Amino acid sequence: MDFARPHRLEDGVATRSKIRLLTETLPPTDGGDDHEMPSTSAGADAASGEGYAGGDLDGMLLSAANRAAKDLFLGPPLTRPRLDPSAKNEDDPSSCVQEERRLRLADSRLYPERCLAPSHIIAPHSLVVIFESFDSLSFAYATPGQVFSNRNGHFAHNDFIGKPYGCKIRSRSSGGLGYVYLLRPTPELWSRSLPHRTQIIHELDAAVIVCQLNLRPNCVVCESGTGSGSMSHSILRTIAPHGKLHTFEFNRGRVEAARKEFEKNGVSHLVDVHWRDVCGKKDGMFDDAGDAAAAAPAASTAGDDTSPDQ
Repeated sequence: MDFARPHRLEDGVATRSKIRLLTETLPPTDGGDDHEMPSTSAGADAASGEGYAGGDLDGMLLSAANRAAKDLFLGPPLTRPRLDPSAKNEDDPSSCVQEERRLRLADSRLYPERCLAPSHIIAPHSLVVIFESFDSLSFAYATPGQVFSNRNGHFAHNDFIGKPYGCKIRSRSSGGLGYVYLLRPTPELWSRSLPHRTQIIHELDAAVIVCQLNLRPNCVVCESGTGSGSMSHSILRTIAPHGKLHTFEFNRGRVEAARKEFEKNGVSHLVDVHWRDVCGKKDGMFDDAGDAAAAAPAASTAGDDTSPDQ
């Protein structure tokens, strides 16, 4: 699925602004010598508006620009209470090094936008959701030489490959009267077309669960009860690109089936399927076990159990 694809970095509003701490050479002073904007602790003074006093207009402009860039990227200046006599002096070399490292973050080039590169064309072995009618969806992995058959006719996978998602394909039988639409897979469409091994959680309930768990990208989540994997895909989309889902299932057959589906759907790097009957709580926990009340005590005390599957 597209949400599991690697992100690419592109220029955005921040990077195109080219905002950074200025270190350009200033015009000559009355003495005739050029001088540069300091980049160390003196640069911090300039960024705070204290570097150029005495009416130098260019220096004042540079100080104001640096102060604005620093406030934009680093936030308001941090103030340390002076009540503790053992607190480090601002002139301490280590403090100057930390401040210099902090000032390096005030550079728009460090903040490109992360974008997904969605797939528009159906490639071999890609997952395709097949829209037959409003209440009938199926799926197929576009494999050369294979045929998808339903009541509307026979549809060769070779006709899928190279076509854009959303296109209409006519059958090779029945005079081409039958047709289907080929849709790009999403967790919602997958929930409506996947093979049911258990009862599933549909898209509206899945949205509420993700919201109540306050899930966000790069979270670590435990799920007790993999089942058909419907809820798992909704969680995976939310915690991508670098999150991790640990989903636990006590039925060995469902474990193997889920692992194969995650692999085929291109999301296996975001999920570990465990053949166990317990769940550990991380950033969030979703319990879809048959007896949730009995699973709750074990889930709350499981902790960071890294032992192999049992």
